[in-house]
Amino acid sequence: MRASLSRSPSILSIPDSDGSDYQPTKVERDISPKKSSVKRKRIATTTIKTKTETKSVVKRNSTAVRGESDLEDIEDSVSGGPSIHRDHDLEYHDVEKIAEVQEDLLSWFEDCREKRGMPWRKKYDPNLTMEEKGQRAYEIWVSEVMLQQTQVATVIAYWKRWIEKWPTIADLAKADVEEVNAMWRGLGYYRRARSLLAGAKTVMSKSKYKGRLPDDPVILEKEIDGVGRYTAGAICSMAYGVRTPIVDGNIHRLFTRLLALHAPQTAPTTIKFLWSSAEQLIGTLPTDANRKGIAGDWNQALMELGSQVCKPTSPDCQICPIKSSCKAYSEISKSPPEPTTSSCPLCSPIPSSSNSSKSHIPNVTIFPMKKEKKASRDEEESVLVVEWKGENGDRKWLMIKRPEKGLLAGLFEPPTTPTSSSSTTTKDWLQDSLTALQDYITIPSDLDQLKEIGEYQFISSIPHIFSHINMTYHIHHLIIQSSSLYPLEPPSILPNTPRITVWLNQEEIVHSNIGTGVKKVWSELYGSWGSFDRGSASSTLSKKSNKKVKIANNQKQKQPLAETEMQNGKLVLKQKIMMPAMPIQKVKQ
Repeated sequence: MRASLSRSPSILSIPDSDGSDYQPTKVERDISPKKSSVKRKRIATTTIKTKTETKSVVKRNSTAVRGESDLEDIEDSVSGGPSIHRDHDLEYHDVEKIAEVQEDLLSWFEDCREKRGMPWRKKYDPNLTMEEKGQRAYEIWVSEVMLQQTQVATVIAYWKRWIEKWPTIADLAKADVEEVNAMWRGLGYYRRARSLLAGAKTVMSKSKYKGRLPDDPVILEKEIDGVGRYTAGAICSMAYGVRTPIVDGNIHRLFTRLLALHAPQTAPTTIKFLWSSAEQLIGTLPTDANRKGIAGDWNQALMELGSQVCKPTSPDCQICPIKSSCKAYSEISKSPPEPTTSSCPLCSPIPSSSNSSKSHIPNVTIFPMKKEKKASRDEEESVLVVEWKGENGDRKWLMIKRPEKGLLAGLFEPPTTPTSSSSTTTKDWLQDSLTALQDYITIPSDLDQLKEIGEYQFISSIPHIFSHINMTYHIHHLIIQSSSLYPLEPPSILPNTPRITVWLNQEEIVHSNIGTGVKKVWSELYGSWGSFDRGSASSTLSKKSNKKVKIANNQKQKQPLAETEMQNGKLVLKQKIMMPAMPIQKVKQ
C-alpha cells in the first residue's frame, strides 16, 4: 500500500510546543491536490545575518495557515551548508509499516489508558443512548478545550470543578461570561472559556441539535464556536465512535518521525499530507462489529504515544511499542532507499554538522523540521494606580475594563496608557496617563494643580513578558485625599467613558478579574497581590525610596530586573521569563 495526497477538507497549523496533549486548531477549508499534481516548490534563498553567523534561509512559495490559536506564520529554515544524503521519493513516506503494527499500539494503549487518571478518558460503550453519548461528548469537549496550551496535571482539577458546577451542556448554556471566566481563573488563554460558553448556547438555542453536540465532525467543526477539525474529530471518535482521524501537535510530531518527513511544519502541503496519512490509518483499522469504538482508541493511543514517549526533545525510543515501523529510528543506522521515480516534493534538506555522518541522521529529533520564531516586539505602557482615601478611612481604586477582544480581553486594570515615542522621562509617562485619564474622571491634568488634591510619585519600571510582546510598565501612584473636594466619595466617573470604569474597594479588588501583569504592578507598589499597605512593599524586583518624585528634575530610573539591562534609556530583555495571561473573575457590584 502506498500513501497518496488524498482529498482533505481542511489543513492544520501546528504549534512547536508540547504544552498540551490535545492541540485543536480552527482551520481554513481547502482541498488537497491529487498526487499527480504535486510539484516541487521553487526555493528562493535569502541571506540573513545573526550575531554569530550568516545563514541562508529557505523560503518556500507557500503561505502557512493560521489556526484557531492564532499562531504566527513562522518561516522554516535550513542551513546553507552540507546536508545529510537522504534522497528519496514520496512513496517512501507511506503508512504501510504503521498499519502493520496498529494492534501493537492499541494493546499498549489499553495497558496505560488509566495511568494518568484523566476522568474524561472512558472506554467507548456502544450500548449508550444518543443522549448519554452526547453527555460524553460534552465532557470530552470541555477537556479538549482546557488542554489547549495547558498540561494534563493542571487540567484535571479544573475539569472536575467545571463539571461539578455545570454538569451538562444545558447547565453551561445558562451561565454568563463573568461566571465562566471566574471558573477559568488560573488556566490562562481565557478566550477558550468564552468559546465553550458560546458553543453551549448555540447547541441549546437550536432544536436541530437536540441538546447535544453534533456527531458529524464536519457539521461540528462548521457550526459550533471554537471547534476546529482536530477537536471535532476527537469528540466524534471518542464519544460517538465515528471513524474519523485527528492530528494534534503530538501526533504531528509523531507522524513526522514515523514517516521521516522533514518538511516545513506549517506548509499546507505538509499539513494535508499528515491528515491524509491519518485518514488512511483510520481506514486500515479493523471493522469488527464488536470494536465500534476503535477509532477513538486509536486516536487516543497516538496522542498518548506522542505525549509520553515520542517527546519533543527526549524521546524514549527504547520503550516505543512501534519503533520497528519508525522510519526516523531506522534512518539513524541507514539511509532511506534511493528514489525510483522522482525525488520527494515535500522534504527539505537536513543540515549536517562537521562531526556528524553525511549518510544518516544522528537521532530522531531531527524530525519535525525546526522552525525559526519571529522576534517579540517591544512596547511600553504607563500604569497609573489611582487610589482615593476618604475622611472616614475608606479607600477605593480606579479600575478600567479592557475591550472584550484582543490582548487581555475583558480584564480589569488600573489606568494603563501606551507611551508616546517622545516619552522618555517619568514626567512624560505620568503626563501620558493624566491626559488619557481625562476621558474617565474629572481630575486636573496639570501636575501643579494635581498636587492640590493629593500626591503622586513614580514607583518603578518593570518588564512583563507576553508570548509575542516584551512589555515595560512604568508605574506611578496617585493618592487623591482632598478633604474639601472628595471627603466621602471619590471623583465621579464621567458618562460615556471609552471603557467600563469602576471604583473598587479592597475586597472587590481582591476578587476582580485581573491579569498577571496587574499583579506584578500591585506587588511592586504594595509588596504582594492582595496587600494594601505601602509599608509591606519590599519588592524583590527593586528597592526604591518611597519619597515623592520631583518630576521636574527627571528623577533617575530604578535599577530593573536582573534579567534586563538599560540600553538607550529603555529596558532591554537579556533573558525571557514567560508569564501567561490570566483570565478574569466576576467583580462584585
